[in-house]
Amino acid sequence: MDSTPLLVETDRFPGPGVLQDHPIFLRASHSPWYCIPQNALVFFRGLILAYLIATGIMILNFELTDTTLTNARLWFDFAIISYVFVLIYHFMTFCWTFTHLYFPDPDEVEGSFEWLIINFMSLPRNLASLRKQFYFSLYYTTTVVFAFMNTIIYFFITRPHKFSTAPGSDPNPDDGSSDEELWSGGKVRISAGPFSDIFGKGWFATFCILNLFLFASVIMVLEIFFLNSIKRPFSVGAHIFCLLVFAGLFLGWAAIGHAATGVYSFFWLDEAQVGSQEAVVAYSIGFVLLAPICFVFQQGFIGIRESFTRPRVLLQEAPLEA
Repeated sequence: MDSTPLLVETDRFPGPGVLQDHPIFLRASHSPWYCIPQNALVFFRGLILAYLIATGIMILNFELTDTTLTNARLWFDFAIISYVFVLIYHFMTFCWTFTHLYFPDPDEVEGSFEWLIINFMSLPRNLASLRKQFYFSLYYTTTVVFAFMNTIIYFFITRPHKFSTAPGSDPNPDDGSSDEELWSGGKVRISAGPFSDIFGKGWFATFCILNLFLFASVIMVLEIFFLNSIKRPFSVGAHIFCLLVFAGLFLGWAAIGHAATGVYSFFWLDEAQVGSQEAVVAYSIGFVLLAPICFVFQQGFIGIRESFTRPRVLLQEAPLEA
């Protein structure tokens, strides 16, 4: 039970009526590396899930106490949304990996309460449903892409952006320092030293900032390389189209958030900070186009992983239709 191999090698071509692949749900529950058996994979997934939950609580506390802005802004914060996507994904895959190893048949579990829990944690009933597979593939792709987008936007756009128009502050402070927006809801005074905005505010702030804007992407890269064997999707066009739509929908959600809270999700959505409405449009177009670019990064990581792992194929007998 400690290995429960799903992917079995073969030295011959399968005959007619034999399936050569398996659903994405099972691929998400099995590592492509022989050195990571199922029991180790369950342990790693449980460790990552516990880490995400603990750091999520710390990040929430940090965001709620470090600024005087309304707490409702967090519902429209892209970094928070992308982090929640990562957390939900790892919760699902941990449940699937755990139950697939230790409770492969939920109907054999005794006790109504235990059956409800195991049934909730188990893989979907109809694994062969193409619609369910597409939906999960799209969610997985969106989770990875949003995590990458969050990291890129923060380190290459948000951090370098300096301004001196924080509400209630002196635009020309006597100490020569300036204000910098570190995340969508906060404006803090920083020193001139490199990375002092990250490492100069104490360990707790540093820990929260790095986890929110960097470590989530690192975890998803580790997920791609070591924790799942999900292949590149066949419906590339549909995935790219949906990613463009989701990025556009977030901009609409951000507009609703500004109307409700008075806080912009990104500084570049504020015409007063970027200089013109045309600049806001240009930034928004760049945000939408960043989604398929990050999708290419994801597929590149998958390709690299596949080049290092030997093909492991599950053969299942499939009935031939008359």
